[in-house]
Amino acid sequence: MAACLLAVSIAIGACGSEDTDLVAGKEAFLEGCASCHTMERAGSQSQIGPNLDAAFQRALIDGFGREGIQGAVHEQILNPAKVPPDSPAYMPPEIFTGQKARNVAAYVAFAVANAGEDQGLLAEAGRSDAEPGTGEFVFLEGGEGGAQSCGQCHTLEAAGTSATIGPELDSYLQGASEEELRTAITDPESELAAGFEGGIMPADYGESLSEEELDMLIEYLLEAGGGAGDGG
Repeated sequence: MAACLLAVSIAIGACGSEDTDLVAGKEAFLEGCASCHTMERAGSQSQIGPNLDAAFQRALIDGFGREGIQGAVHEQILNPAKVPPDSPAYMPPEIFTGQKARNVAAYVAFAVANAGEDQGLLAEAGRSDAEPGTGEFVFLEGGEGGAQSCGQCHTLEAAGTSATIGPELDSYLQGASEEELRTAITDPESELAAGFEGGIMPADYGESLSEEELDMLIEYLLEAGGGAGDGG
């Protein structure tokens, strides 16, 4: 993928010269891209689409500038690879346009394969108001250990999320029991929701979340989705 993107960037590298807002770019990335792409600095871990760190690491080692990467990403946002619309990896064209597309491209170019953590306002970008130590925080932020956020892939009205990579939880959770949710979170391949393919939801929540965080998440989902909560 990186080779294709670099090929088009020569003609559009001027994108990097435009005024951009990295904070707004990160917020938009987390809203619209993190559910499909891994980029460590942004805290996204999804493997549905290309791993952006890996895609551009070689180019950076070879001396390809981040301005060129910005142009390549901008072009990919406007004209993504042609993938069947029913594929989990499908990316709609122009998912962002105008200034928002330029902001996202600028943030990706800054963050990709860039070790360390964002600082200042950039570190706060995209964070929810959920209180640490709550199930809502685990759902929206992935807990203290940085697990992938549930809200990046699922719609849940109580949490204010609207992603459609995974099942819509307000319906899915109706009548669900604690045991069923625990299995669905820690062993997602055991029973797939109708219309969804395997290999998308991380299978390591049993390790990436502490036992306490897992319990808080399940309790939160039962309350938010109206599940049975009877443990059986």
